Amino acid sequence: MRIPAILIALLLVASSALAQTLTTAIGANPPTLDPQSTFNGFSFHVTNQVYETLVRVTPEGEVVPGLATAWSYPEPTTLRLTLREGVTFHDGSPFDADAVVASFERILDPETAAPGRFVLGAITDVTAVDETTVDIVTDPPFAPLLAHLAHPVSAIVPADLGDTLGRQPVGTGPFVFVRWIDGSEVVLEANAAYWGGAPALDGVVVRIIPEVSTQIVELRAGGVDMIFNVPPDNFVALQAAGALVTEAIDGWGSTHLILNVEHPKLEDVRVRQALAHAIDKELIAEEMLLGLARPGVAPLPPTIRFSADLAEPYPYDPDAARALLAEAGAEGLSLRLDLYQNPDLEAVAQVLQFSFEEIGVSLDIRVQDFSAYTQAVQADDVELSMTGWGTVTLDADYTLYAFFHSDEIPTNNRSRYADPEIDALLQQGRDATDPAEREAVYLEVQETVVQEVPMVTLYYPQFTYAKRPAVQGESIAFSWILLDLRDATLTD
Repeated sequence: MRIPAILIALLLVASSALAQTLTTAIGANPPTLDPQSTFNGFSFHVTNQVYETLVRVTPEGEVVPGLATAWSYPEPTTLRLTLREGVTFHDGSPFDADAVVASFERILDPETAAPGRFVLGAITDVTAVDETTVDIVTDPPFAPLLAHLAHPVSAIVPADLGDTLGRQPVGTGPFVFVRWIDGSEVVLEANAAYWGGAPALDGVVVRIIPEVSTQIVELRAGGVDMIFNVPPDNFVALQAAGALVTEAIDGWGSTHLILNVEHPKLEDVRVRQALAHAIDKELIAEEMLLGLARPGVAPLPPTIRFSADLAEPYPYDPDAARALLAEAGAEGLSLRLDLYQNPDLEAVAQVLQFSFEEIGVSLDIRVQDFSAYTQAVQADDVELSMTGWGTVTLDADYTLYAFFHSDEIPTNNRSRYADPEIDALLQQGRDATDPAEREAVYLEVQETVVQEVPMVTLYYPQFTYAKRPAVQGESIAFSWILLDLRDATLTD
């Protein structure tokens, strides 16, 4: 049977369009596609394709224009932003100063119950100076404000659409929402009217595939084009196979063992020091994580502004650990470690269990889903917990204030660490406009908390991903949630 020429042409066009649809895989269903109503990476991986922020962060850590083209500080407490002209939301409504004001008022409104509200909590007022100029006011001055405006929760949304944004996202970004099939996929198409020029890709499909092994099978078969956060053993195997492109980059992440300093078992600093001495961080980074991490000391990885380069005060030394426990009268100690379901964390927990047994401390490991874990670690009876954390703004304030300021107990400060001097230093770091002053303040904070051990920074993981060689032109700044596909192409 002869196939008509017109049908052949249509098939070729359809094939070409299909080839320009890039497919990624994530491990869980996004809870929402409203960036102001979530603090979840699975959501942000999608929302960052649909929505945009006033400024962006490059892979080199530089803050660059986004929906704002320029900014200045007419007063120490006022950030004035000039907005990009000629931009519209996907529904055709205008992006202007009124949209920015409404968007920020929405996330700052307590009734919105935005989990990421704290990122912008220093803002006291947002005013439209004219159609293309906005003033953002803080009181007192808030030095990391510009960095916080690059956070995914700071995305500009059409606030009048309210609760519908969770299921029907509308932004100004390079891709437009098409559909979301729960537990299966989110489909986006290119925004032909995008202010930066239409993307080369015709669309993006984000598939929800919980099992890493299934993601890898799909990647090898061509069912997906990119996967992220590849476990070390899988990453090394893919790297050795050579058929796919593998990337490992220094990210903004850190992994911590958190100790509840208010719990009777852990209130003696000598007990906390003993546990720190019992941990072989080199073993974890080099052997367990196959070199795809570096041992940690400071709470912040070196990629973060004002991270301190500190010597390890509690190197691996089981004898010193046993001596400290004896001195504190804590021999025979038993502890519980809470963590959420994560292959790397669960493997590291097993190492900690063995290491603590070596110094006479028994460790019960409780693994829960993330929701149950979040509730457990905010309860007063929590003892030890483990978590991964990303300093998304690339500024020390984001992590140090959350982890160590007493106002953050127990939401983010899960160690219950409270020190008026540290509180004052953290506020000084927010108020100071001189980078040298901020650096000195954050150095003192990090030196103090590392000595007092409300947490042990175990390692700084590298961010890993794998892709088909056909994928070109993507940009990733520090984490999969900041995947930028505006210039991406598929070459086959």
